[in-house]
Amino acid sequence: MEVQVAPLRAWDDFFPGSDRFARPDFKDISKWNNRVVNNLLYYQTNYLMVAAAVVSIVGFLSPLNMLIGGTVVVLVFMGFVWVSHNKDILRRLKKQYPTTFVVVIMLSSYFLISYLGDVMVFIFGITLPLLLMFVHASLRLRNIKNKLENKIEGIGLKKTPMGIILDALEQQEDSINKLADYISKAKE
Repeated sequence: MEVQVAPLRAWDDFFPGSDRFARPDFKDISKWNNRVVNNLLYYQTNYLMVAAAVVSIVGFLSPLNMLIGGTVVVLVFMGFVWVSHNKDILRRLKKQYPTTFVVVIMLSSYFLISYLGDVMVFIFGITLPLLLMFVHASLRLRNIKNKLENKIEGIGLKKTPMGIILDALEQQEDSINKLADYISKAKE
């Protein structure tokens, strides 16, 4: 499978004034989850750039601890994904409560990193970029251009880095299924 990098979105689209941000509807978790997933897919290269900047700063200040922390998080994530693919109950929990699944991964990583070394590297180098992505994806309203581009790019999204991660968390399947239904209806 060839992984493609999604296009870098214009920074004024990524972070304009407060008119494009709004509090999510906490009563409708499905709608909030849809907003987060679509924003993660649409702005994934921008998020990668922001995360790379934060990781670079922390990595410059403490390179060994950043390497250890990143390795621990990746291994814990891969372990949890593997276990959830082999246990149906965990797979259903992961699909229904993706945020809880990510929080469990982060807490497990935190405890391992606190045992191995520097917790501040974990907080600033790993958790801060993830928190910034989640907050932005939760608050950023999508405009017509975002929605259209997500529909157009929908078929190839599993080949992008964020698409692969969301697929591992089983959060993208619904979007792809909806898109497939939309295309089949358009053909009729």
